[in-house]
Amino acid sequence: MKVQQDELDDLTAKSNEMTRKLTAASQLITGLGSEQVRWGEDQKLIEIDKIKLVGDCLTASAFLSYCGPFNSVLRQKMIFETWKADLIEKELPNKEDFSLATFLTNEVEVAKWASEGLPSDELSVQNGILTQYASRWPLCIDP
Repeated sequence: MKVQQDELDDLTAKSNEMTRKLTAASQLITGLGSEQVRWGEDQKLIEIDKIKLVGDCLTASAFLSYCGPFNSVLRQKMIFETWKADLIEKELPNKEDFSLATFLTNEVEVAKWASEGLPSDELSVQNGILTQYASRWPLCIDP
């Protein structure tokens, strides 16, 4: 009788553990189900971004190659008034809201640079990008 009671207690404990795991798994699946909508929207945005990648890569590579020695006013003029206008004129797909900071780096890296003393204004972030990713020694003039 004692052996049967011990076996019943063991099976009851295992059943309770499995019920707890099943409940947790069910909650996880329900929580991820709501993410499916967001992931679907993100997938659509990624497909659009993939098409516009050509123009964005051209803009970013031109920035890395040519913009180092210039101040923020000239950089903005080169990127957004000259190069982006040229991409549009030549009907090359590119993002309208293109940002060098989001295309060539990420928030974690910018925060790391800020923790090391780099100001977080746009010019300083661009200089950080040039220093980090340019294939040549960058000439950054930062007053």
